[in-house]
Amino acid sequence: MGTERFWKIVWLLAVWHNIIGGVGLIFLGGWVYAREGLAFPVPPVNYVRWWYLILVFALIYYLVYLDLYHSRSLVVAGICGKLASATPDFYYLTFGSGVPKLFWITVCTDYTFAVLFLLFLGYLRKHPTPGS
Repeated sequence: MGTERFWKIVWLLAVWHNIIGGVGLIFLGGWVYAREGLAFPVPPVNYVRWWYLILVFALIYYLVYLDLYHSRSLVVAGICGKLASATPDFYYLTFGSGVPKLFWITVCTDYTFAVLFLLFLGYLRKHPTPGS
């Protein structure tokens, strides 16, 4: 876990995770809700914003990938984004209702990425510049 190559792979995985999730929801969101026996959110505006925010975070993760050593603030934004995405789903999947069970996947992956991003901040502290 302590190599630049490892962290480049992590950030690319984060990019693709969000691209697949965001685009997947754009095209399959209605199917996910129907599969779970839930009505698609009406009005869908907040749901649509969520799709696009997922894709904006893919861009943020790509910017970190491009410049690992000068992107600390973007990493912090990424951590906040993953926690903001996963925590309400976790709460409603555990204690409430209305969230398709399929979203356990994103809860687990988002929390995993949040931990990885935190570990990456540790890597940056030990390696403030390439090759150090």
